This record gives sequence, structure tokens and C-alpha cells, in this order.
Amino acid sequence: MGGERLYDALLTAAIRLASTRMSLAVPSLRAVARACEVSATAVYRHFASQSDLNRAVLLAIDASFVDSVAGNDDPGRPPRERLRGLAHGYLQWGLANPGLYQLRFESADQLGTDYVHSNAADALLAHIDELVDASGGAAGLTAADLWSCLHGVVSLRIHKPDHLWPEEPAAQLERLLTAWGFAA
Repeated sequence: MGGERLYDALLTAAIRLASTRMSLAVPSLRAVARACEVSATAVYRHFASQSDLNRAVLLAIDASFVDSVAGNDDPGRPPRERLRGLAHGYLQWGLANPGLYQLRFESADQLGTDYVHSNAADALLAHIDELVDASGGAAGLTAADLWSCLHGVVSLRIHKPDHLWPEEPAAQLERLLTAWGFAA
């Protein structure tokens, strides 16, 4: 395997390793090499350091997250429906990718200088803010408020899987959106 194909395989392996465990760290270069059945030297041709791998993984996670959430948007629908679709997309991606979610949204302090600020997520939040304003929901509700709520639902369900939740995550989200004036 050479060149760009190996880079893609290494990055995919790192993301898969981060996905399958609930960790707040990108897998090591050696772990990624083992997963791809290549030498550590082969990894260094594509990622000069652990920091380079960390940044590549975070950017790939951002792309996956934003694509998934934005994939639930339909510009032809009214703002409230679009907002609800984006919120459900966030919830679905976070619960389907617990390791990646934790790595992206709960690890800034542990990644230190390797943490990459997400311009894509910022753009998504700005878009959600526009939809909140256009939909006339609860007075004063912002995208940051909605994000805090979504993060709480996803994070608690990741960290407390054995808790007896009274309802499914999507039902909980619908109840919260309805309480904020964004009923279906």
C-alpha cells in the first residue's frame, strides 16, 4: 500500500480505534501502524508526529460530524423543522459515535496544543442560531443553549449507559424542543 492510500488507511484506522473505545485520546502512532499491519516507519512518512495524527483525526471527526448533522437539513422546510432535523442529527451522530464524540467535545484539556478549533462546528452553530431566530421559538434561546442541551443528553447517555432513562433519546429531545416552543 503506498502514498495516499496508506495515509487514508492510517487515518481510517486511527478513527476506528478512537471510535471503538471510550477514550479521550487519539490512538498512538504504533497502534495505528499495528491496525494497518505496517511498520511504525511507514506511519511516520504520513504523520511526522503524534500531534500531526491528532490534528488529522480531529479534522476528520469534524467533517463527519458536520456532514452528518447538515445531512438532516432540508432548506425547503420551514425553520422549525430544519432546526429539529439538525438537533436530531447531532443526537444521532453523538450516540452512534461515542468515542469520537468524547474525543471531539470532551478532550480539549487533554489534547492541549493538539486541540484543533472547529471552524466547521462554529459555522454549523451560526446556522442553527439563524434558524432559532427565524423559527420564533423560546425568547432568548440561542444555538449555544441548544448545544448545551444536546451535549448534556449525548454525554450523559455515553457516560451513564446503565441509568434507567425514562425515555429514548429522540423522545427526550422532542420533549425539550416542544418545551422551548419548537413543537413539530
